[in-house]
Amino acid sequence: MTVQQVETATLEEIVKAGTKLTPMMEQYYSIRKQYPGIMLMFRMGDFYELFFEDAIEASKLLNISLTHRGKLGEYKIPMAGIPHHAAATYIDRITALGKKVAICEQVEDPKEAKGIVKRAVTQVVSPGMPFDLDKSESKDHSFMACGFKGSESHYLILIDYTTGDFVGLVFPDEESLVEKLAVYRPKEFISYLGQWDNSKILQEYLKQESILKTHLSEEYFEEKYTSIYIEKLIATYQRDEVLNLHKEIVGPIGALSYYICSTQSLESINHFRPFQLISYESDMKVTYPTLAGLEILPKRRETYKESILGFMDSTQSSMGARKLKRVFLSPLRDLKLIQARQELVSYLIEKHDDLREIRQHLSETRDLERILAKVSTGKVNGGDLINLARSNQSHVDLLQLFKGNFKNVLPEFSKKELQALASVQIEIENTINDEIGANLDKGNLIKKGCNKERDKLASFAKDATGALIELEARYREETGISNLKVKHNNVAGYFIEVSKSHVSKVPKEFIRRQTLVNSERYQSPELAEFEKEVVSSKEKLNKLEREIFNSLVSKIAANSNLVLKLANSLSLMDVFQSFAWTAFQHDLVKPKISKDKKVLNIKKAWHPLIKAAIKDQFVPHDLRLDEESFFGLITGPNMAGKTTVMREMAIIQFLAQIGSFVPAQSADLGIRDYLFSRLGASDDIIKGQSTFMVEMSETAEIIRHATEDSLIVLDEIGRGTSTYDGLSIAWSLVEYFVSKTKALTLFSTHYHELIELADDLPGAKNLTVKTINENGNVQFLYKLIEEGAGQSFGIHVAKLAGLPKEILNRSGEILNQLESSNNQNNIVGCEKTRDQLDMFSPLPQIVFEDMSSSILDELEKLDISNMTPMQAMNKLYELQKSYLN
Repeated sequence: MTVQQVETATLEEIVKAGTKLTPMMEQYYSIRKQYPGIMLMFRMGDFYELFFEDAIEASKLLNISLTHRGKLGEYKIPMAGIPHHAAATYIDRITALGKKVAICEQVEDPKEAKGIVKRAVTQVVSPGMPFDLDKSESKDHSFMACGFKGSESHYLILIDYTTGDFVGLVFPDEESLVEKLAVYRPKEFISYLGQWDNSKILQEYLKQESILKTHLSEEYFEEKYTSIYIEKLIATYQRDEVLNLHKEIVGPIGALSYYICSTQSLESINHFRPFQLISYESDMKVTYPTLAGLEILPKRRETYKESILGFMDSTQSSMGARKLKRVFLSPLRDLKLIQARQELVSYLIEKHDDLREIRQHLSETRDLERILAKVSTGKVNGGDLINLARSNQSHVDLLQLFKGNFKNVLPEFSKKELQALASVQIEIENTINDEIGANLDKGNLIKKGCNKERDKLASFAKDATGALIELEARYREETGISNLKVKHNNVAGYFIEVSKSHVSKVPKEFIRRQTLVNSERYQSPELAEFEKEVVSSKEKLNKLEREIFNSLVSKIAANSNLVLKLANSLSLMDVFQSFAWTAFQHDLVKPKISKDKKVLNIKKAWHPLIKAAIKDQFVPHDLRLDEESFFGLITGPNMAGKTTVMREMAIIQFLAQIGSFVPAQSADLGIRDYLFSRLGASDDIIKGQSTFMVEMSETAEIIRHATEDSLIVLDEIGRGTSTYDGLSIAWSLVEYFVSKTKALTLFSTHYHELIELADDLPGAKNLTVKTINENGNVQFLYKLIEEGAGQSFGIHVAKLAGLPKEILNRSGEILNQLESSNNQNNIVGCEKTRDQLDMFSPLPQIVFEDMSSSILDELEKLDISNMTPMQAMNKLYELQKSYLN
């Protein structure tokens, strides 16, 4: 549609011009100026109205009509409106565009108002604090993050307003903080203006992911200004041992607490869980690049099913899916806990008939975390309470199916706790009408028999229909008007309708109310009194039902911690049945785990995602790394499956340490403290880093943190630079990892010169994925064997890829000449060109006199400290091109 153009000034300009405002506009203006930069939705009856700039912007964003509501002096008032019952959809569309909306409600009954109805903003909606909590079956969290640079550490506070999750993390540097942002994927990032301006990596990430940036005044990061708000979220924060150990973390907690308390009603934050400082000290540490590189976590939401998380996700509830991701983010090092999870998974697989029943019960549960959020925000409805009661009954049934001693894995409930939950369930079942169409506004949400006064009022409202029929029959008899009707609608109320041909028969006590084309409408004193009684009884019924409903909601709110425990129990049950179901469906096996054993011994390993794609064509792999041979150098041609081998071994180690079964025939594993991988050419050009720079940075990170108890998988290190540079780096890394780090390591390379090195180094061994060559026809067998590769078959791969025969023939000629002479200058047809400058070669003397003054001038002006490696490389290329020309 074409947005109607309305000529007007802004409200601020109208006020400055001295134009007198109407009482309603005075109220609007007084509220509007408290929320600069935020779209204000102003409740008027059944609509949220938007005025002036907000109306113009909303009409464009939402494609709704733009009109005007009268004038202020000479100025038109632009207006757009949306029905309140459909507001959630429109508000979500606005916040999805990275904008905020202030919801201004009528806070008194219009019938009791003296003058203008009182209004106030009850909620500010943003991407991090959504309006529509009815979308409660989402598998994703909706985190809001607050980042803070301390004197020694960096802090990240995360809150999910829809589930009540409230956690904090501490990092040594901003790179680690951004890495965790990529894992948690917040919708909104809060900081004070200027603190992160110089952090290019953070700014690029926020921009790339379209995360809304919210800036608060710096004073709100100081405890003396925010202690009152912190206490709303953490009542005992001043006595909290964790916060006393990390004093600086109180700053961002205070800022986030202020932000929430200033944008939401205090009642709407009662569902937040106790603050938890997440520590990964007891976990196997896995970086985000490793999780993404191994495709353990999806790189994007659209690729969820193409990840190991997606493969393992057989959960039946949204709570279970979110809990599964949290389990993936915390692989264990605690042998007892790993084994306890394995025992539970084994039990569920053995009882696979019960497993099907367990899955059925879990599919009938609902998102209790988000139902509690709706309880807290006053948005809960009768259907939510019915879902809570049914979820608790499912839990009762599930406890009978999860027989055995699994207290180390699942929460334990005391008899008193189970009785309290049963009491809530019974009260919901006895109070709430679960029939379709039951609604507070209709006066039929509360069950008959729950309250005598309610039943009396409901009976009167129901009997009113019969009374009207009797009254209509009596009036027909008294007046002789056979087609006289007694009707009701929401506009006119109750009335008597008579066709115009019978108007002469209408009694004098009937009062004319409305004239239509073919009939007249009247009201009698008796009907007016009847209407008054009916309306009064319906209002009383609605009021009483709301009181009964609110009392029940208050009881649930008082038991919120117990409901959260119930939610945690159901979500964990869902996670472990998901482990069991996936294992049962795909023939995963229980790995043998040892605490102090340096071993990775796997028989017939397979990659879940690749096998799903090629099915029976997949060739499984055997591998053993241990104290005697802990370093495996994998050589062989591209397409032979070197990277697949490394991925599947790392994935198996990871799955074992979250307590899952693994894709193999058997697996004997030790517990690893770190899992590192550098796989694929994961360029980071958007942040100004080349493939080679990222490769070297990630390798340096591995060297800094890896221990003898780690697992490292490295693919084709050194390929991003010249041949000799790459070979030199790869060679020295092999020596370092074997002699210094001594971690279990898989190192694939296309540098066949390293094969002899691996033969000579104690602790190293050669591996290759078997390939055979019969009369020039190369066949990849994909079987891993303990020997070095014979040749690379690169030209054969190029042939498979479809390169022209002319290029393939020339490639063969050059390869033969290189292999015989090992000198590029002896190749026929290859003229000597400028030598490539190797990374480790001494720099040639630069003769500045040969350079043009323009190049020297440009060099002097370059701000090297503020250039990314990619920008520097591009500039160097420009200068070189200019010089050569």
